[in-house]
Amino acid sequence: MTLSGAARAAGAEPSGVLWLRGVGASVPHPVYMAWADRFGPDLGIGLRYVPLGSGAGLQAARDRDADFGGSDTAVPRAELEGADLEQVPIVAAALGFAVHLPGVDTARIRLRREEVRAIFDGEIRVWSDARLRAGNPGLALPELAITPVVRRDVSGSSRLAQAWLARGRPEVRPEAQVEAQAGDRPFGATPGLAVFGAHGVAQTVRRLRGSIGYLDLSTARLFGLAMLDLERADGGFATRRPGHDPARDAWPLVTRTRIVIPRAAALAERSAAVARFFRHCLLHGGDLAALAGFVPLPDAVRDASAAQLARMVDRG
Repeated sequence: MTLSGAARAAGAEPSGVLWLRGVGASVPHPVYMAWADRFGPDLGIGLRYVPLGSGAGLQAARDRDADFGGSDTAVPRAELEGADLEQVPIVAAALGFAVHLPGVDTARIRLRREEVRAIFDGEIRVWSDARLRAGNPGLALPELAITPVVRRDVSGSSRLAQAWLARGRPEVRPEAQVEAQAGDRPFGATPGLAVFGAHGVAQTVRRLRGSIGYLDLSTARLFGLAMLDLERADGGFATRRPGHDPARDAWPLVTRTRIVIPRAAALAERSAAVARFFRHCLLHGGDLAALAGFVPLPDAVRDASAAQLARMVDRG
């Protein structure tokens, strides 16, 4: 739909719908749009969300180029105060690894954390490597080169995946793990392909034989990719295959995704509309989020986020 300049300036369609613009993390894009389709008409709100990565979302919120930013990375309080922003957890997502190995039952593949780390470090370069075969007896892993697929953009998913892989590495001190998690592009030295966005990872893994990439469960489902089972701290494996019980089989790699909203008085009305939309989604959109492959926030976190958003609505 083509908008007039006046409608764009007001942030509304000619119909009177208030259109909000968000920029940021690609992980929550599916659930944000599902919520907009379901709740937007009743709230009189439309949503345009551009999934350019967490770094772009934070920059857009700082520069007031969007009504809110989306981030999979927590922003330090001092940084929020300096930019006059509020940060609110909205939903959680399961992250993991997907592979493209034709003729191999991916549901049977078991890769331990140290083996996945060795793949992304470039130490294991073929699927027939003896270390991978030893952990997968009876599975015919092919003589096929491994191509790791990583994010080129500044991504909270990259930081979380890298921090998870570094956990327990004896030569890495805890403070070094934190520094690695905070790096803009943690997989900069990984041999393989660097692409933009979770959709870019999914598209590349789906078409490239021998590839492995990290992405969220919702995007993996959207592209027909199965997530590998993930090693737990006790040495067993968690699964996200249909029929599993999330309460009994907790997934070890989960990120909370957040919105970052400007607090400036001049933007109070639009920020209040953002808060009103997401508060409604928090209170009424849990089932829709679960259907999209997302993980509910703990009750205490959800209630705190809803209360924070209610205060923003009142200020508007």
